[in-house]
Amino acid sequence: MKSNSTQALRTKSFLKKAFIEMVHKKGFSTVTVKDVVDYAQYNRTTFYVYYQNIYDLVEELMDEMFEAIQYYSMSKYQSDRRVKVKELTTNSFDLLYYIYDNRDYFTLLLLEDTLPYIHQQLPEAIFNLLKSKFDIQYGVSFVDDHSQKRYMAYGTAGLITDWIAKDFDVTPGEMTERLIRILNTFANGFVIKEIDT
Repeated sequence: MKSNSTQALRTKSFLKKAFIEMVHKKGFSTVTVKDVVDYAQYNRTTFYVYYQNIYDLVEELMDEMFEAIQYYSMSKYQSDRRVKVKELTTNSFDLLYYIYDNRDYFTLLLLEDTLPYIHQQLPEAIFNLLKSKFDIQYGVSFVDDHSQKRYMAYGTAGLITDWIAKDFDVTPGEMTERLIRILNTFANGFVIKEIDT
């Protein structure tokens, strides 16, 4: 028998999946709690056990995805490790595989009537990670580190969004290779700062 916490996670996952599907079908602004519970085959009481309203669900979903974007960018690294960009491979980080596996969520980026602030989520998650976890060794001197990391984050997010818009026309591995080739043009390597355990 499943524990309550496992059951709760499972139920919340079904509700979130149903919500994402409803946004794809109807647009965010018209999705109701009734839409979500009907699609997930739960009752409204179950929804309100976990969430106060749709915005409460959205906040939790987006927080989870923000954390996941950072986690899957870092999961292969250890603190204080020096990494040379030219030694990076398609196995160096899992972010693009994660995005592909969760494309039902990430294709929400393509909708006009979509989740509030979702367009800022991917670049801001990447920027937050670069700022807090990476000391980058650039190919030139006198680089404004803050501006460069902002540029890298938004450029990377733009490239990923383009990949999503092209219906994932290449594999996650091929997209990872593209990003590494671009990174090679302006950075020599980086040092991983302290990673939370």
